[in-house]
Formats: sequence, C-alpha cells, structure tokens
Amino acid sequence: MIYSSDTDLWKAFKEGNKTAFEQLYNQHIEDLLSYGYRVTSDRQLIKDSIQDLFLHLWRSRENLANTDSVRFYLYRSLRNRIIHNIEKNNHVAIDSSHLFENIIGELSFEDDFIANEHLTQQHLRLKRVIQQLPKRQQEIIQLRYYHDFSFEEIVEILHINNQSARNLLHKAINTLRQNLALCWGIVLHFWLPFAKN
Repeated sequence: MIYSSDTDLWKAFKEGNKTAFEQLYNQHIEDLLSYGYRVTSDRQLIKDSIQDLFLHLWRSRENLANTDSVRFYLYRSLRNRIIHNIEKNNHVAIDSSHLFENIIGELSFEDDFIANEHLTQQHLRLKRVIQQLPKRQQEIIQLRYYHDFSFEEIVEILHINNQSARNLLHKAINTLRQNLALCWGIVLHFWLPFAKN
C-alpha cells in the first residue's frame, strides 16, 4: 500500500507496518544524504548516521511522538546524530566548498531563468560564490531556499535562536550581493523572500 500523506505514513510506520517504514526510507533517503553532506564530508559517517537513525526509528517507533512534518523531524534527527557521531569519533566537519555541486545539484530556479543562456551563466556564477561561503551559511541557504524550511524549523534544526538564524542568512545574502553585482535578478530571487519575513 502506498500512503498518500506523511501523516498516514508516519502513523502506519509507528504501528509497525514494514511497508510504511520502507516507503518512509525510500521517500527521504536522497534528501537526507544530500543534507548530510552539508554537515560533514565523511560519506561513510553520513551513511552510518542515516542507518543509525532509521534503526533507532524502527526500534523506538511505538514511543515516537506524532509529527506534522516528517521531513523536518528526519532532518533535525539526522543532524543531531551526525554531530553526535562526529564528536564521538573525533571527525572534522567539512570546511571545503567543492561538495556543493554534488550536494544540491541544480538550485530550483524558475524554468525561464534556466532557459536563458545569459542567466544560466549567472546561475553558475552564483553557485560558485555560494561554494565560497562559510559552511554554516551554505547550510542555512540550503535549508531555507532548497528545502524550503521556515525560520522556526531552521532554528530547531540548527539549534540557534531566530535572530541568529536571520543574521546568518543576512550575512550570506550580503556576501552574495557583494560578489554578484551583475547578477541582481538571481540575488533578488534569494533576497526578497528573506526581506518579506
């Protein structure tokens, strides 16, 4: 059986339905892997952390709380698990930027941006500049604009307060704006949603 909503899927999984658990895994694994690379470059650590997370979910399914956002729950849980495993194993979190291309692939810009060759070049330039941002700023841009999390969700995922999240994003946007003077259209695509909140 294929579950139409995350709420139904989560409920069925909590009741011990293995098909629901498999669907939960398959539905979120790619995004979790992608997000994991924002936290650490250690692929094996990410895979182990995801495996640990899903093993924990299955073993403690009966005691898990209900959630309105399964995706948010999984992201926050994975981030906590990765940080825990990094500390436990003395791994070093990434500070390199070359992973960005492999992590998020294409940013979800409007099709008309992509269709225009000039704007496509600006898009590639924007991605290069994002790669040069500090890791934490790359992470908040990915959470806000690629995964479309709200500030309230980002605050919980990153374990920072709302003002710190806004400041972090503001710094990232300002850096992009300064380094992309010729790319105002794309920068405004990022800046306007932030400015409205």
